[in-house]
Parts: sequence; structure tokens; C-alpha cells
Amino acid sequence: MERAREFDEMPLAKAEADEVMLDAMLKTAHQRFDSALKRIRRPLVEVGIATTPLGPLLIGQSTRGLLLVRFLDTPDTTALLANLKGRFDLSENAAMAATIGAEIEHLCQGEVAAVSARPVDLSLIATPFQRRALTYLRKVPAGAVTTYQALAAASGSPSAQRAIGNTVAANPIPIYVPCHRVIKSDGSIGNYGGGVARKLKLLHAEGFSIARGDRVPASAVYGHTVTRIFCRPTCPAGRRARIERMLIFPDIEKAAAAGMRPCKVCHPA
Repeated sequence: MERAREFDEMPLAKAEADEVMLDAMLKTAHQRFDSALKRIRRPLVEVGIATTPLGPLLIGQSTRGLLLVRFLDTPDTTALLANLKGRFDLSENAAMAATIGAEIEHLCQGEVAAVSARPVDLSLIATPFQRRALTYLRKVPAGAVTTYQALAAASGSPSAQRAIGNTVAANPIPIYVPCHRVIKSDGSIGNYGGGVARKLKLLHAEGFSIARGDRVPASAVYGHTVTRIFCRPTCPAGRRARIERMLIFPDIEKAAAAGMRPCKVCHPA
């Protein structure tokens, strides 16, 4: 009798085992299918037009962060949109663009922290060198500037100033990746993709004063990012420092506000 019951239960046990195995196979198949879909599905980018004190801007944001900030009066905007449509699925989001516009307006009113916390997406950057340069550029604080030469050195190629110039000019996320904080080694303000007037407006909003002739003021000092010491441009100790570690502040007050202390060799005061 007992043996007969065992034989009766065997088909049921086998059926349950088969069902468990089938569920496992289906689960694995679904996971692989979802993974394949993710590989072929294009990333989503939200776009919109932001109204700002700097003029209208085309804004693009992915799930990873801010992807694009584009002055609408600059050339090739139509070609840029065509490129975006070829790489991403675009979705209009006016609220997102309005939020970015409000952040930029706050920045122009002197609230420098308004744009610093937003993550950025460097997917439109073509090469590792350019990514290094623009990633370092985000570390240059508001109220200070660096030079093309220093940025090239910080990116690992001290002689690549021309490549740095091209990288900065092609920066897809100006303001948030602050290419307006890059000037020439001779102290002149240099060019800007959105126009020099916008560059001056941004620097002024951040507290970096510009002298007549669009040059760094005579009161400027150089701050070392490692020692946290600032020097006069003529200081022999400052001149021996590695260029990629130096930032330019418009005066000693701005350097001190950034947490730096005066040099004991040149005694800037």
C-alpha cells in the first residue's frame, strides 16, 4: 500500500520540478531580453529653451546630468540638433529648461553656488584628453581663473595649448563646465564661444574684476592649490611652482576668501 502511494506521487513531484525549472528558464530569458533591449534602446534626452540674462539657451539633459547648454545665436545650432536626434531620443521638457534658466539667473545675480551642484554628462565629449580638461575645469572655483597653458598641463599635455583652445571652444556645457574661467597666459581675457561680452558678465558675477583692455587687474595674485599660499606674479617662489597648480585671483581679498594665506617671501598685501 505504501509503495503504491509512492508511485502515485512521483508524477506529481516531477511536474512540480518541471514547473520550477520552466519558471527559472523564463526568468533568465526575460533578463537577457531586457538586457538586449537596453543595449539597442537609445538614451533619452530632455530638451527645452531656457530664458536667461545671457540670452536664450538650448538645454539638453540626460538621466546622467546636464548634457548641453547652447547659446541660440551661435552658429551650427541646427546641425547640433540633427546630431542629437541621430544619437538620442529627444523629449521636450519646458519645466526642466526653466529650472536651468533660473539657476543661471541666480548665478548672474552673484549666487555662484546656483550652478555648482548640478551633475553634468560628458557624453558629447569626443576624447579622453578633452574629458580630462573639462573635468579639471570644473575644479576651478568661482572668483578665480586659470590659463590655457595651465589647463593643458593639468590635462597631462603641457604643450597642447592649441588642443586645449579647441576643447574649450567646443565645450558643450558652458557655464556649468566653466570655460569662461580660462584666459590667456599674457593676462588678456581671450575669446569665448558665447562672445566676450558674456564671458565678462559671468566673470563679473563671480567676483572676478577685469581691468581696462579686458585684462587681469594689476592687483591679481596667484594661489597654489596644494600649499594654499598666494603670491604676487613676480614672486620667485611662485614662479617655481608647477603651473597646473596655480589659480589667478583678482586680488588678495578673493584669495584669502578661498582659504589661502599670503606668501612669506613676497608678502602680498
